[in-house]
Formats: sequence, C-alpha cells, structure tokens
Amino acid sequence: MTLQQSDGAYVADAMLGSEHIAFRGAFRRFVAERLAPLAAQGEKEKRFPVAVYEELRQAGYLAPDCPEEVGGGGGDILIGCVYYEELTRIPAGVSAGVFAHQHLALKPLLTLGSDAQQREYLLPGVRAERIGAFALTEPDAGSDIMGIRTRARRDGDDWILSGSKLYITNGTIADFYLVAARTMAERRPDALSLFIVDVPSRGLSATPLDKLGNHSSSTALVSLDDVRVGPGALLGTVGGGLAQLKVTLASGRILQATRGLGIAQVALEQSLAYAQQREAFGQRIGSFQGVAFKVAEMAARVEAARLMIYGAACAHLAGKDAGTTASMAKFITADAVQYAVLNAMTVHGGYGYMEESGVPRLYRDAPESYIGEGTPEIQLRIIARSLGMKC
Repeated sequence: MTLQQSDGAYVADAMLGSEHIAFRGAFRRFVAERLAPLAAQGEKEKRFPVAVYEELRQAGYLAPDCPEEVGGGGGDILIGCVYYEELTRIPAGVSAGVFAHQHLALKPLLTLGSDAQQREYLLPGVRAERIGAFALTEPDAGSDIMGIRTRARRDGDDWILSGSKLYITNGTIADFYLVAARTMAERRPDALSLFIVDVPSRGLSATPLDKLGNHSSSTALVSLDDVRVGPGALLGTVGGGLAQLKVTLASGRILQATRGLGIAQVALEQSLAYAQQREAFGQRIGSFQGVAFKVAEMAARVEAARLMIYGAACAHLAGKDAGTTASMAKFITADAVQYAVLNAMTVHGGYGYMEESGVPRLYRDAPESYIGEGTPEIQLRIIARSLGMKC
C-alpha cells in the first residue's frame, strides 16, 4: 500500500469505517464547490463569510458529530476529524469559525445544558439560527486556565460578570458567548464556572482584532463591564467550570490538530504537484534529491500526524482517557505543519512567495493551528506529567 493512493486514501484510513471514507469524498467535493468561493471572498475582505453556516446547514454538514436527536448528523469523533481536515483545505479562518461554534460552543451545551438552555441555544445553534463563541482566553490567562480573572458575583438571583476575553473566535459575529468566569477568589479547581451571555447585553462589547493569518475568521477582544445575567445563564454547576472545560478541551485538541493536518496536507499536495511539473536545468525539479527528499519527508510527517490523530480519536471513542494521546497528536501535528509550510515555500522558490501560488496563505494560517487549544510546549508539559515528571 502506498502512502497516499490515487483515489485519495491514506494509510491511516485503516482506522476508519466505510461511512467515514464516503463522508470524506462527499464533503471534499462540497467544500471545493460550495464553500471555497465564499472562503476566498472572506479572506480577501478579512471577514468571516457568514453564508458558510447556511450552506452547511442546507447540506446537512453543520454539526456532523452531534446526535441526530438534536438535529446533528449523528457521527462520531472520527467523522469530526475528517470534517475539520477537509474544511481546512480552504482558508483556515472558516474552519476556525465553524469549530468555535460547533465544538467549543455547542458541545458544552449538549453535555451540560438544561432542557431550557438546549431549546434556547443548542437547537437554534445546530440550525445556524444562533452562532456561538467560547470566551475562555484572557489577556493574562490562556493555557493557565486557573489564572482567569473575569469574575462573576451574585446579585440576588442574578450574576454580574466583569472582565475581558482575548482572541475570541466568532467574537464579532456571535449571538451568544459561553464565558468562563471566577466565582470565588481562591486559585483552586472549583473556583471557575461557565455562563451563557446573550448578544447584545448591556455592558458587553466586542472589538475586532487584526491577525497574521486566518483572515476569513472573526477574532475579537470581548469586554464585560458589569454584565447582568439571570440564574438560567449558569451552565452546569457553580464551581464545575474547570472539570467541565477539561471535557471540551480534551476532544478539542484532537479536532484542532486536524485543522493543522488539513493545512499540512494541502502544502504537501501543492509541493508534490509543483515538483512534478516545474523544470530547471533541463529536468523536473522533483528529480533532484534536494527537492524530492523534502517532499518525501513532508509526506512521512503528515501521515504520522494523521495516524496519531486517528489513534487518539479511537481511544476517545473507546472511552479511554485520551488526554495524553491527544496532546501527543497535537504536538506531532504542530511539527508536521510547520515543516510542511516552510518547505512548501522552499520547494516553490520565488513562486511560493507570490500570493497566487496559495503557499503564503498556508504559511500565515499554520501558526494558529498549533497555538490554538494549547501550544506545543503545553502539550509537552502534559506528556511529561503523564510520565511522572513534575514540571
């Protein structure tokens, strides 16, 4: 079996079922035909193309790994892996926005939401009638979740939220936020809680941020200036925020890794095609070891990442604690995507520096794929601790 066959299969497909393979083919065609033009326009205008949500909804692709009883596709996390890799074949800002809505915002509502919260937010979210965002990161707290400073204090039956959230995907287009806030001053696991905050709300504002890449996504600084929410805004239990966040973040690392995988796969495909058609010194540049070995190493790293991601997803499906495996998958994918985009630029030479080649966009989009859901250093810390090392 070759690394990647002419029919688009991969070695890692041995871990997939026929339904996953069929889904990939159909969804890849849909992305290329229906979403790519919208994504290109959004990239050019530096905005999230909101029509993407309606296109996904109409085709039944908005929530493929949510249960059918809430309007989703009923697929498993492996469907999610295929979904986000394929969605990131186009400008990655689109998959960032969809991931923030479909996984980071809707999944906690699915697992923690009351019947009333699911009726008001989850069901409309699956239908793309309400778009969500996950407000976790702050100016002084990212991977250090315990460092969150946004506070929620009781006022009668209500809660008053004060603080700021940074780098929030969908920040300027969301209809509601899931906000992580401190409900007690001490730095302890039960100090955090989750709240649903409607847009608009008095005291709530979002300021768009300019970015290196992911130009087709909405990213914002969200400010909460004494925002009042009712008792029904609490998601889950008071003080359950950290444990609840860990459930979302564990599977999120697996799915986020596939976004980097999608970028790396496109870099590989473009480099291979260019090496096979570009001529220099009277022959195709792919005949030179200096070029051929770069492309070969890209292929090895990309497939190793895919194998690791699918392995983590299978462990998650089997009900195992996949936290460490997910971190390994994300770390290996970070290495693969960095190598792929850098060497795609090298293989393409001067043409790779031109926007028309598509390589600069991959180069710009790649960093967010391995910074999001925890940097490589954070993943190494998780792995080291699982080995009994305290760091």
